Amino acid sequence: MKSPDTNDHRLEALLREALTQEPTAEETEHAWQAFANRRQKQRTRRTLYIATASVAAILAVVFLLHGTKPNPTPHGIQVFASIDAPQQITFTEKDGRTLAATPAGTTATIMLSDSTEVLLGANSRLEYPTHFVGKSREVTLSGEARFHVAKHEGTPFIVHTQELQTQVFGTVFDVRAYPQGTPDVALYEGSIGVTYRGEEHLMRPGEQAFIDTDGALQLTATPAHRSSWAEGFFTYDNQDLRTVMQEIGAWYNLSVTFETARLLDERIHFRLSRQQPVDVILQVLSDMGIAQFVRGEEGIVVR
Repeated sequence: MKSPDTNDHRLEALLREALTQEPTAEETEHAWQAFANRRQKQRTRRTLYIATASVAAILAVVFLLHGTKPNPTPHGIQVFASIDAPQQITFTEKDGRTLAATPAGTTATIMLSDSTEVLLGANSRLEYPTHFVGKSREVTLSGEARFHVAKHEGTPFIVHTQELQTQVFGTVFDVRAYPQGTPDVALYEGSIGVTYRGEEHLMRPGEQAFIDTDGALQLTATPAHRSSWAEGFFTYDNQDLRTVMQEIGAWYNLSVTFETARLLDERIHFRLSRQQPVDVILQVLSDMGIAQFVRGEEGIVVR
């Protein structure tokens, strides 16, 4: 079998021969089209082969370097996924319950019927009874919120999230429970009980409970910067980059993907107003020299 290059050379020779014999315009066009078509097919086959081999090599290197990763995607490790959020603060009432929802970059203060005050974070949802009745006051949160719970002896206030349940009688605390984020509870005043996988853990002021990457509940001292979100700042003091980017993604409602696993545990010191455009935040982070932070069509990429 003759190689494609041999066939191409023969076509070129035939074309030159045809031209020296002064063919008609139709014959010349036909010969040239045949030659061009074969060239295009050959280039396409070579391109596909090179692209396939390159992708296979890249995947092999990534697997050898990093092994199994949490939340893998075809483009890296996704630590936050954007959610379906409204364009403005909304309150929807149905069957005696209210659903409050916030858009990106916006917080809302909500006063519940028992005088509990809630600061609802960006891209968050809080479902609660329009009027509390019965022996408990129960709400459901997706996202982030600060609770100033009014004291009602004998009527506990319970916050339900996908993984944690927090029960109090009167206190001040934050709950963070974004989908795909790292859920945690930070206590500032009073005492609370956090239930995880059927086991209750009592917390004191200055403590934070969170679920680590292994799925275990940890109790630690609350970082000094933990409450800065309610003051309108991104503030981090020796914080891992995974957590930082989860919070930035949650505030701006942008998916966040890491291309390199080792960057997840990089530690940074950082403080900037949440009123800044996301491009300014990403530029400041990039200027630190730890990684590149790029905003693309699918969200933020850390590389």
